[in-house]
Amino acid sequence: METKSSSNAPRIRKKRIPAKCDGKRPCSRCCDLKKICTFIDPPKQAHELRIEELEQQVAALKDRLRENALAQSTLHAEAGHSLSGQLGVGDTPVQSARLHSASAAHVSPDGVTSAFFIRPSHTQSPTDTTLTRKHSKSHFEIGSVTLPDCLDAGLLSLEQARHYFSVFFQGCDHYVPVFDPRYDSFESIRGRSSLLFGAICAVGCRVVTGTDTQQWHMLDFHVKRMLNCALASPSLGSLETIQALLVRSCYASERSLLVAAATRMAIDLNFADSYDDMINSSAALAPSTSLDQDTIILMGRVRAWLHLFVLGHILHVDAADLPTFKFVGDSRRCRLILRNPAATELDLFLFSQVELNVIRGRIYDSLSGHMGFSDEDTMMDVVREAKIDIALWYDDWEHIFEKHSAQAPWLGINLRVQKCWAENMALCRVVRASGVDNVDFMSAAQKSVVAMAKDALEEHLDIMIEEPRLYLRNLRFAMDFVWAKCAFCYLLLLKLSILLPESRGHTSRELVEHGNILLTELSEANGGNHDGSRSNTGKQYLQLLQSGIEKFSSVTHEADEVVPSTASDGSFASARRTPGVVTENRMELDSFVPEQFIFEWDFPGLTLFSSSATRISWLDDILAEALNGSEDVFVWLPADNES
Repeated sequence: METKSSSNAPRIRKKRIPAKCDGKRPCSRCCDLKKICTFIDPPKQAHELRIEELEQQVAALKDRLRENALAQSTLHAEAGHSLSGQLGVGDTPVQSARLHSASAAHVSPDGVTSAFFIRPSHTQSPTDTTLTRKHSKSHFEIGSVTLPDCLDAGLLSLEQARHYFSVFFQGCDHYVPVFDPRYDSFESIRGRSSLLFGAICAVGCRVVTGTDTQQWHMLDFHVKRMLNCALASPSLGSLETIQALLVRSCYASERSLLVAAATRMAIDLNFADSYDDMINSSAALAPSTSLDQDTIILMGRVRAWLHLFVLGHILHVDAADLPTFKFVGDSRRCRLILRNPAATELDLFLFSQVELNVIRGRIYDSLSGHMGFSDEDTMMDVVREAKIDIALWYDDWEHIFEKHSAQAPWLGINLRVQKCWAENMALCRVVRASGVDNVDFMSAAQKSVVAMAKDALEEHLDIMIEEPRLYLRNLRFAMDFVWAKCAFCYLLLLKLSILLPESRGHTSRELVEHGNILLTELSEANGGNHDGSRSNTGKQYLQLLQSGIEKFSSVTHEADEVVPSTASDGSFASARRTPGVVTENRMELDSFVPEQFIFEWDFPGLTLFSSSATRISWLDDILAEALNGSEDVFVWLPADNES
């Protein structure tokens, strides 16, 4: 294209850009080196677009992680107002990077730093993050909830609350060993968590007044409402909420669900990491190390985590629940924590239970689902290994408890009871695994295992009723599981005394006398006796014991002995029974399997029987009657049916 000017002006021709020019830099062939060329970016390739998309997603994930870390730090800072009066911190939030890690909420199987293996849930993906971020623009809002205090709600006076709180720490804390009396005071717990404060007061009220009073029902209902709210509110997840769930689970029938909810909350708050941190710090601890607030909070998290482990294993071994997590490595390493100045006498009891339940869980898992041994030598090897493991555990902790025997004598007595209980359960599970319930068809080796279980039960009974009766008199504070164990052990001992008449041990008269002592002591403790009222748990198992003594007396010609009976006012009085037909009475005792031990607990041994007095299908009738809605406390075989 040409332009016209004056006649003397030269003509200017616009240069053309040849096809070889890349358009990215001036070239001598087509461009004026003194001028800047105009460039156009080429279209992006597919892989370049994908890289940009991934960079955006990574940035979104980083933003999400920062938000979660900030929220987690704020949550623990709010819970950190604890111990203010004891430690002089005032209202300053507790912030500790060592305690409140915002890392992954689940422990993977290949996590080498953790002492626990936790079954993981699903892992969040970028899609999950995108959806979660979109939910912030929803029409729904989830905010913090203020739980009402039981005093502010008018359910208790200040004097009543202090009394119930102190009763809890007179013995109930032995069964919920997650507190430190040096710092968990009335004012401290009430200031930290109205839920935990209400749960403690409710248990204290249960011990003092029983479960038949209006005050306990109102307080129990109030705590239940607060628990429901706490479980539905993410902002209320804290150490105190987990402690409240643990307190509640030890004295409620819905124990399995409460333990599961507390376990999930503890996993989300990384309590397993707290245990690992405590082990590492205790291993490198100097003898003169002072106690600081971070260590106190860390120890509280460790106690809650280990007690969750104990309850989870109890429900796994004794109620056939599925396990949530288990130890990886040697559980005896937890003894290192006892060197820490934050440890207490209750920690001795807690850690001994951790080790014992690891042993019991290992025995249970090895026998679970196993019916019949290849030979009797294999069966006796299992028995021998179990007895050795339990004996080593007992010897170690007996030596540890020696220096605390003066100020805490209950530790040694409880240790002996736990040893007998563990041996009996292991032996009975071996018998169950052998697949033979009829003692008349058992081999000599199988009968010897049953006889060893009977010896452990006799020792268990002797320890309970010996003077001073610290164990029985403290059962007024005990959790439901302990009452069930006492009733089960005595009833099984009576049954084995009938099934193995040739075995040595207590005479029938001695068993009846000891049973009467046991019933009298439990009647005084009875889980909350007050003006004739009894807690449901105490009354239920007292009735089971009374019925068992009466049946055993009739079978062994001890019917002329004075045995307890229930008076019209619900109290226990003395009465005499006329002997009935021995065969029928023996059949009733032989098939005496209370409903509580069929559907609530998985205690082995009560299904043993002798075909000389009963028929083989009696358990089917018991299960059918219970499943059909029978309201009887006990079920047994009708005498007019034959196999």
